[in-house]
This record gives sequence, structure tokens and C-alpha cells, in this order.
Amino acid sequence: MRIDSHVHVWTLGEPPWTHNEDKTTRRPDYPGLVEDLIRYMDLNAIDRTVLIQCMYHGYDNTYMCDCIRRFPDRLHGVALLDPCQPNAAVEMERLYHEHGVQGMRLYPINDPDASWLSDDSQDALWETAQRLGVPFTWFGRCHQIPLLEPMLERFPGVKVIVDHFGEPILSEGLDGDFKLLLSAARFDNLYVKTTRIDGLSEEPFPHADIHPYIKAFYDSFGPERMLGCTGFPENPQRGEAVGFRAIEEGVDFMSDDDKAWVLGRTAASLYVQPSNR
Repeated sequence: MRIDSHVHVWTLGEPPWTHNEDKTTRRPDYPGLVEDLIRYMDLNAIDRTVLIQCMYHGYDNTYMCDCIRRFPDRLHGVALLDPCQPNAAVEMERLYHEHGVQGMRLYPINDPDASWLSDDSQDALWETAQRLGVPFTWFGRCHQIPLLEPMLERFPGVKVIVDHFGEPILSEGLDGDFKLLLSAARFDNLYVKTTRIDGLSEEPFPHADIHPYIKAFYDSFGPERMLGCTGFPENPQRGEAVGFRAIEEGVDFMSDDDKAWVLGRTAASLYVQPSNR
């Protein structure tokens, strides 16, 4: 099974799927519509896709939920909520039961002080995730990983997936803050995404400057805790699964079985499960 672990979908803001300023004042100049995604999935033999709520729609997850409703056999959903709001755990559980949303995205990347990540006020959210058996995705930077570690230890039943390599600073190399993320591999409930390869890379395909980071993940986490994504949507939309191709064609230290984990099996272990709703 081939599963894209990280895709955003969004509209251009027309009602009823309007934009808001919860997370950004930026606005897209092209749409990332679910209809285009499904065509793209079919073109690239992608069985299922995990939708990560898009920042343009902020904490209003209704467009993503509608996409899941329309294509339940192809899509999973990860919500974006404000974890510092007292109703965050209740809202996550509502989205899980009513819309099939499987967890939420923690978003500390722009926070000068992300100490809230391991504050006691977050326990209810993590307890709910542990009870429901849903993972978090974590969009932060490598240097913020130590702030996450107390929660990984307190809630070993909650699986957390680090987005986009932890946004490493390539000029620092593997000996920079990226080492903090590799060290956190000691937590069995921590997973990593080899996603946004073409966005992080400073070289053309096959993005060889990113390969040492993929190899470091492979050595520290193993393929069973690594996830990939295709790179949808592109502008212009060539319909090419660049992120999957970078693993399939550009990486020579993984076996075909290893690549099958990164390009689907790991995501299936996290998201494809009998519904408890």
C-alpha cells in the first residue's frame, strides 16, 4: 500500500470554505483542491493520503472534514487546533467521533517560547490522544525537540510524527541541532517524516544534499518509523510525485522492503486501522 503521509488541501477562500487568520495572513495564488488530489493520487498509484489541515484555513477544519466525508476510502485527516485552549481535547475527540479525524498537528515552529509543549496543561490533550489511539504530528524545529521529550516519556502510548526532517539548517550539517532529533530516536513512540525534500534541498533532483539526513534517519529510527510524501500540490502542477521519486530512485542504501515502509507501510501502521467511532 502506497500512502502519502503529508498533503495540504485548500480553497481560494470562497464560501463556505473561507480562509481565516488563525495561523497566517498569507493567501494562496492557486488552489489545492481535493478533486485535483484524487486525480493526482490515481496518476501516481497512491492508495491513501493523510491530509494535514492547511494553515490558510487555520483552526477551521471543515473543508478537510468535508474532503474525508467525500472520499473516506482514500483520505485520512489530521486537524489543526489551538492546544493552549482549554477545549482542545474535547474538540479533538469530537472531530474524531464525528468526522473520523485521526489526531492533530502540534505547531510550535513559530513560537519564540514553546515551553507549553510539556506543560501540565497539555496532559488532557495527550491523555485523550492516548485513549483514542491517534498520533500527533509535530511541526517544529530540531532545537525544540527537548521540549517535546517529557511528553514522549510521560505518554509512551501516544505516537508523535516529526514533520519535514525537523526543518534542519543545512549549513549546520548533521552536527548541528539535527543531532537533537537523532538522539530522540531513543523514544520508541517518535517517528519522522522525510517530507518536503525538494523544498529543503538546495540542489536539483535527486536532491543529493538531503540524502545524508535520510541516511541518518534510517540509521537512527529505521524504516519502520519513517514516512514519506509525494509533494502534492506543485505549481505548476506537473502531476509528478517528486518526494516518492526521491526515495525510490535517488536513495541507494535502502532495500525495496525498506522503501515500502517509508512509502506506505509505516503510515498504514499509524492511520489504517479499524474505526472505533
